Amino acid sequence: MNTPGETALLVTDDRELTQLVQAAAATRGQTVTRVAQPSEVRSRWRDAHTVFVGADLAEIVARLALPPREGVHLVGPAGTEEQLVHWSMPLRADVVALPVGSRWLDQALSGASSARGPVVAVVGGTGGVGATTLAAGLALAIRKRRPAALVDVDAPAGGIDLVVGAEARGGWRWDTLRSASGQLADLAGQLPTADGVAVVAASRTDRREPPPEAVRAVLDGLARTGAVVVADLGRRDSPAREEAIRQAGRIVVVTGQSVRSVASAAALLTELTDRRLDLVVRTGRAGAIAPPVVAEALGLPLLGTVPDTPALVRLADRGIPPGRAAGRRWFAACSRLGAALAGAERRPRAGRWSR
Repeated sequence: MNTPGETALLVTDDRELTQLVQAAAATRGQTVTRVAQPSEVRSRWRDAHTVFVGADLAEIVARLALPPREGVHLVGPAGTEEQLVHWSMPLRADVVALPVGSRWLDQALSGASSARGPVVAVVGGTGGVGATTLAAGLALAIRKRRPAALVDVDAPAGGIDLVVGAEARGGWRWDTLRSASGQLADLAGQLPTADGVAVVAASRTDRREPPPEAVRAVLDGLARTGAVVVADLGRRDSPAREEAIRQAGRIVVVTGQSVRSVASAAALLTELTDRRLDLVVRTGRAGAIAPPVVAEALGLPLLGTVPDTPALVRLADRGIPPGRAAGRRWFAACSRLGAALAGAERRPRAGRWSR
């Protein structure tokens, strides 16, 4: 942790930005050295305990090709967020938009950081089992206990913001975040929200797949706020999906109770070797295989079940988030699953389901 008297380097020619950073440092008894010339940046780059680069000089500093280092933060006023995100990759820097990101500025000066939240990926073992809706329900349920975020990894398919009723809300989407890399400090405050859940989804006009670097930066940035990050992997193989799988601390596989569903899930598991997996079974179909038998057949611990609720599709079409009206019983199941994902001890991985 930084101690009083340590020096931070501020690279900017913006007077207002200088005053904001210097005022924050003064409250901690720290000194900020401001420079605006490339030669001064290069000579001080390694020695400063913390480096703040203003949006006005971010491009110049990035083009200096300075050696990588920890503790670099891109700072700028409202309206410069896209510019900051763009230069976060070459500088491997946090993004702090002021004044909304003042608490992140204070943490950067103090060397403090929030406890990291887990990244939970959700994937359907077969199509049509409601994995996307479950991902949304888990995030909404977890939010009642602690901060949560919901990320649509399969941007070309799109639509997770529709599921939670956030499609018309302002904020950054994948089209803005495509160039993100490094560490994003103030990401959650820039995203559209649904019932308190920060949502990352595709825009209506740009459904390009996000690069793996952007997926890594977004998942990491949200987790570093302490939020539980629920990522909907989708069913389409892609570099973005592979990166999300690498970043996930655990993966929830959703399947039905039919022989075909179980066989399809078994095929999926061959792609998820050496991953920490849990099983959720959607129940309610006639002639179904019992959930414990499904878990035993797949060799996965059974996290729980959710009831088949056709009304959820109609609710989503009307922009009503899952968990209201006809989805109450389903949402109660999500709440039980979310409680386990948000902090309960993991069951040991085993080939048999146990209570």
